[in-house]
Amino acid sequence: MTDQLLTFKDAIKVAIKEEIKAYNLYMETSKKVSGAGSKKMLEELAEMEKGHRKLLEGVIEKQKSDVLGKNIPIQSPGIADFLVEVELAEHSSVQDVMIFAMKAEEKAFKFYTELKEQFAGTELENIFNSLADEEKGHKIKLENEYDEYILRDN
Repeated sequence: MTDQLLTFKDAIKVAIKEEIKAYNLYMETSKKVSGAGSKKMLEELAEMEKGHRKLLEGVIEKQKSDVLGKNIPIQSPGIADFLVEVELAEHSSVQDVMIFAMKAEEKAFKFYTELKEQFAGTELENIFNSLADEEKGHKIKLENEYDEYILRDN
């Protein structure tokens, strides 16, 4: 994060850039893995990030931002806290992809939490809080799937 204070519009633009980076990361990674399940999961995550970008662009255009943070699971099993970040390759397993994605969502959550704190007391606080909740929700969803499909099978 930056020590420099951002304006409302600058903060939203930074968030949009982060969503574009996340989208590109998931799409580029989906091209590197060979498993159909891994590809599909990464493409779905990319689409979620694309949706966040569109919502943020709408905020700049003075559209509503209250659709963020809906239907987000609130209880995390904490699985990602004990996993080591992995690099993905062509033959990465679904397990590796899930770990990779959980760690990416964790980083996004921290990014938006920092922005929320920087803009405490402003209208951006709620927007960044909702985006943090969205990213946390993605991580929790991945953790729950990891628990169900990886841990229980082992």
